[in-house]
Amino acid sequence: MIRTDGRGSRRSLQGLTGLAAVLALAAALAGCDGSGGGSGAAPDPSPPVPGLNTQAPDLTGVNLPNFTMPLIKGGISRPNHAITPGDVTTTDANAVCAVPKHSLHTPISVATQTVVYNAYGYLNPVQQHKYVVTYLVPQELGGATDTANMWPAAIRGTGYYQEIATNSALRTLVCRRMLSLTDAQHILETDWYSAWLRYVVAAGHA
Repeated sequence: MIRTDGRGSRRSLQGLTGLAAVLALAAALAGCDGSGGGSGAAPDPSPPVPGLNTQAPDLTGVNLPNFTMPLIKGGISRPNHAITPGDVTTTDANAVCAVPKHSLHTPISVATQTVVYNAYGYLNPVQQHKYVVTYLVPQELGGATDTANMWPAAIRGTGYYQEIATNSALRTLVCRRMLSLTDAQHILETDWYSAWLRYVVAAGHA
């Protein structure tokens, strides 16, 4: 029993009363979920769905590219791989990089361009003027000069000019020994558009 007839007893009672108030306030704050709800205990979270990742991925030490996708009107121009699988004359990076880039360019004759256009079904001159027949794997990356390595790239949208930028970026990486020549050739033969996104856009060269 706490006696209140003495000064010391009154101080003890006041101290206990203050302590009780502090504990009550702490309990109220701990039970508050910040959403203005009641003071009842929060329900247990639902069990995770099997196979569902319930935690964010750990990105510690991962450098993610920070880039803005350029606004380009029009579609994405891609070759028909059944018609243009790509072809190369060498996989020797030393031989490719020893020759100046601008000297490695054989113009495509009008007759050969017509063959390529016909293979893609672009028979109308109006259609043909929307494209440029170019090499899927450029000569500066060991590409061959036969029709298996040629395709009509669209002038508008994502096409001819973006592929030229991709070729230049890949050659720089190959000649700096940061990417193998065979990998660069395979990337272009498989999906040059993905190469443009990775090596031009994400690298800040677009």
